[in-house]
Amino acid sequence: MEAPGGGGGAPDGGWPGWDPAGGATGPTPPPPPGAPPGYGYPTQPKGGSARTGPLPLHPMTLSDILDGAINLFKAEARAILLVTAAFIIPVQLVAAFLQRDYLGGSGLVSLFNDPTAAESALNSGGSGQAWGTLVALVATVFVLPFVAGAVSRIVSAAYLGERMTAGAALRAVRARWWAFILAWLLVHLLEVVGFAFCILPGLVVMALFVSVAPAIAVEGLGPIRAMKRSFRLVRPRLFPVLGVAVLAGILASTVGSVLGGVPQVLALVVGLKWGWLLLALGSVLSGLVSTPLVSIIATLIYYDGRIRQEGLDLQIMAADLARGDSRR
Repeated sequence: MEAPGGGGGAPDGGWPGWDPAGGATGPTPPPPPGAPPGYGYPTQPKGGSARTGPLPLHPMTLSDILDGAINLFKAEARAILLVTAAFIIPVQLVAAFLQRDYLGGSGLVSLFNDPTAAESALNSGGSGQAWGTLVALVATVFVLPFVAGAVSRIVSAAYLGERMTAGAALRAVRARWWAFILAWLLVHLLEVVGFAFCILPGLVVMALFVSVAPAIAVEGLGPIRAMKRSFRLVRPRLFPVLGVAVLAGILASTVGSVLGGVPQVLALVVGLKWGWLLLALGSVLSGLVSTPLVSIIATLIYYDGRIRQEGLDLQIMAADLARGDSRR
C-alpha cells in the first residue's frame, strides 16, 4: 500500500496491530525518519468522526448514501430532531386542532353504529378541514425549506468530522431564510410544469435541483445561484441521482406512514373532537423522521457531486496532510 504523496507503506503483512481491512487494531509503530504524512496508512480518506463512524468521503453508491444517511441521523439525532420539532410540532398542533370538527368530531365507530349520521358528519367541519389543509400548505412553503437548510448544516458539519448544535444551525441559516423559500417556490414551479407534460420531466426537474437547499446552507448562495449549482453538480449523473432521489422519497414516505399511521387511525376511530391530539402526534412522528431523512440524503448527494466533479475528497485529504505538516 503506497502512502499519499509517495514514500512506501506498511511492510509486507502489515505492522503489528494493523488490520488491512479495518485499520489499526493496536499500537502502531512510529513512521521511519523522513516518511511523508500518512506513511503506512490507508490512502482512502474517510469522512465522519468517532461519533458518526466512517462516512464515505469518496464517490458514493446508493448503499453508501443510504448507510451514511442512517449513520448521520443516529449520530446527530438530538440536533436534527430539535430543529425539526421546533417547527413541525407547532404547525401540526394547529392544523390538527382546526380539523377537530371533521366528521362532526365523531369517530368511525359511532358513525358505523349510526349510518344516518354519516351524511351530516361528512358535510360538517368542512371549514375546519380547509383551514387545517391551508395551515399545512403554508408550513410546507415557509417551514420545511428552512428546516432542510438547518439540517443540511448539521449534517454537513458531521460529515466533515465536526459538530454543530441545533441553535448554531438555526442561526447559521437564519439570514438566508428568503433564499430557501424563494428557491423552494421556483423549483416546485418548474416541477409543476414538468409534471404537466409527463411524469418523467417532473422527476428530472426534481433530481436536478435536489441539492439546492444544501448549496444555500453550506455555501450561502442565493436561490438562482443555488439552482445553477445543483444543476451543475447533478447533471453529469442525472439518472443515478434520479433513482436515489425517488428511492429516498419512497423510503421517507414509507417510514413516515408507518410511524404516523397508527396514531392517525386511532384519532379517526375515537373521533377528532377528542382525538385531534392523536392526529397531531401521528403527523409529528411522521415529520420528525421523513423531513430530515430527505434533507440528509440531499446533502449527501450534494457532497457526492462535489467529490465527483471537483475532487473534494482530494482537497480534504490535502488539507489534512497540510495540517499534519504544520504540527510537526
